[in-house]
Formats: sequence, C-alpha cells, structure tokens
Amino acid sequence: MAHPEDPEDEDAFHWAGDEVGGREGARLPSQQIQDDGAGPGEDVASPVPIARSHPATTIVTALFAVLYLAITVGWILGTGYTTAGSMQLLPQLLWQFGEFTAIVAGPLWFAGTVLMTRGGRLLTRAGWLALGLGVLLPWPVLPLLVVS
Repeated sequence: MAHPEDPEDEDAFHWAGDEVGGREGARLPSQQIQDDGAGPGEDVASPVPIARSHPATTIVTALFAVLYLAITVGWILGTGYTTAGSMQLLPQLLWQFGEFTAIVAGPLWFAGTVLMTRGGRLLTRAGWLALGLGVLLPWPVLPLLVVS
C-alpha cells in the first residue's frame, strides 16, 4: 500500500496540461487561454453573436406552422375513417404503423425544414415547407370535405 505522501498518489490530482498553462490554462483544445491582464472571471474570447431572424421569416414560419398543424389534425381524423380491411395481426400492425407515420410526418417535416434552413433565405424555407404541404396532404380527409 502506498504511503499518503507518495508522489504517485499526487499524480491523481493533476490534469494533462497543468504543467504548461498552470491552473489558468485551457482544459479542452477548444478553450482559449486567458491573457495575463484578464482577471479570473473575465473571458478574452468575444461572445458568439445570436443570429436574429427577419420578421418576415418569423411570420411565414408561423403561418406554415398553423398549416402543418391542420395537416396533422387532418391525418388524425383521416386515420379514424379508414381500416386495414384485415383481421390478421401482421396487416393490422403494419396498418397502425402506417397511420402513425402519416400523423407524425407533418411535424417532422416542419421541424426538419426549420432546423435545416436556419439562417438561410426566406424563399428556400418557404419552398421546402410548401413542398411538404403538397406531399403530406391528408388524402383520406379530402373526400369527406367534398361530400359534407
């Protein structure tokens, strides 16, 4: 057993890089070492600016959010009017999975488009969101709207 004042036990209290930068040195490669004139609480690196979106982008995104919510509600209503047509287990499971994916496809497309076009052009975001509306249209609900 090692003695409490053994130098090998002291190695456990040191981090890699302590010898180079001392206690004020960077622990991770992405961190910057502070200047000698900077205090312990002051950061030398400038803060990352927060990107603000244009008001038109916010308005268009909110409008599409309402439309995608309507598509999701349409798929929920549409799946209630259709059945698998079979009483066997596997077709029923596959039908239920298809209904689930139809319901969550709208919110996933919306979220994915907003995340992927963040900081991009308004027309790019609006184009992808409009394409999603066309692709994800709840077809089972449309005949119900025409008949009613």
